[in-house]
Amino acid sequence: MSYVPFVFTDLTDNMTFVQRLLNALLSTFIPVMAQRSTNSMYDELVRTYIGEEETIQSVTSRTDLWLYQTDNVLDYPRPSMPNTVQVGGLNVRVAAPLTEDMEAFVQSAGDDGMIVVSFGSMVKTMSTGRKEVFAAAFARLRQKVVWRYVGEKPTGLGNNTKLLAWLPQNDLLAHPKTRAFITHAGSNGLYEALHHGVPMVCLPLFSDQPGNAARVQARGLGVKLDFSTVTVEQLHWAILHVVTNNSYQETATRLSRLHRDQPQSPMERAVWWIEYVIKHGRLPHLRARAVELSWYQYYLLDVAVFLFGVCSAVLGTVWYSCSFFCRKICCKSGGKLKSH
Repeated sequence: MSYVPFVFTDLTDNMTFVQRLLNALLSTFIPVMAQRSTNSMYDELVRTYIGEEETIQSVTSRTDLWLYQTDNVLDYPRPSMPNTVQVGGLNVRVAAPLTEDMEAFVQSAGDDGMIVVSFGSMVKTMSTGRKEVFAAAFARLRQKVVWRYVGEKPTGLGNNTKLLAWLPQNDLLAHPKTRAFITHAGSNGLYEALHHGVPMVCLPLFSDQPGNAARVQARGLGVKLDFSTVTVEQLHWAILHVVTNNSYQETATRLSRLHRDQPQSPMERAVWWIEYVIKHGRLPHLRARAVELSWYQYYLLDVAVFLFGVCSAVLGTVWYSCSFFCRKICCKSGGKLKSH
């Protein structure tokens, strides 16, 4: 907890005392409270499809393999179990050529290049104020902008911006004219940009996105802004800062090389481990007992209470003994003084 930030925060692995205190409290109590709601959500599903006597806790405690959408190039180093396998970038595929009209639009950018904008499939529409802020900021740019957007066209939209209800995000990020990626910092888009070496401007919305954006900024791969309060000037400055500051592109290129330089691709690694489990069946030698412990056992609270009780008993006994002998000595001294 001193250097591994809780997943739903924007903390980094370099925390102040107050941040470490907050991280310890969140990491301890949120999982305990969330477990009850999680159990109620999934227990019925588990009983329907796996077994009447099963619960989500019993199933997860016996899970042989965990595939994590992480990579140490972007994520902070942390201890892990033998049955956890990193497959960050699992979704990245070989880039396909753009369609003729899309390629023509991109080539019309010239040396200024292109900006790719997407806030994921969950953001269907924006408020009028937000979409006008983004449209106005994009209109100020010299670059061409390809924006995944659904809804009424913003009134301040510039001629340099192309709106698409769906866009070939991976293919656009792989294009040599792409200069930056404006994103909500979702995991899939994050690893596509990392794979293709594209700097980012992150505007996280919820869930793990604030933490993802914090890692992007901490690694020097981009900058982070507040989606709900960002102004036209702030967004415009952030995009220009990332595009014109060579350090972001150099960092993105270097991290991309590190991410790609693996003996197996994330997909190949995931397939190998899945086939390994199918071939050998249960793998208890890779599974830690930690998942079978209750929360108070996991945090050694029962041991702490026992040790506190033993220490209290010993100290109480010593205190009582000292008090008893002191009283005896005082009584004897008092008797001698009276006789004299």
